[in-house]
Amino acid sequence: MTCEELARLLSALGHQLRLRIVAILAGRGEMYLSEIAEAVGVSRALAKVHLKVLERAGVVSSSLVLDEGRGRALRYYKVRNLNLRLDLERIGEVCGEDGAS
Repeated sequence: MTCEELARLLSALGHQLRLRIVAILAGRGEMYLSEIAEAVGVSRALAKVHLKVLERAGVVSSSLVLDEGRGRALRYYKVRNLNLRLDLERIGEVCGEDGAS
């Protein structure tokens, strides 16, 4: 992991709503956008904005699934396995003078 990737990850996780989304996905598994929005109590549009931030940072992944019954595609999201160990030593390794990238 580079310093830039670590900063992107921490930035993505640095918002209360995004942390709630991650927690819900971790507990419930794969969900589609409307389910996530309802679970966290926000509009679909706002949930989508936050999910895009999480996806760009590699926290969640998404896939389109055709729902023939509804005649549309649904975007499902799931949390990716984050094996995050963060302490001052690790930050120094990744972002310090020796690991600056």
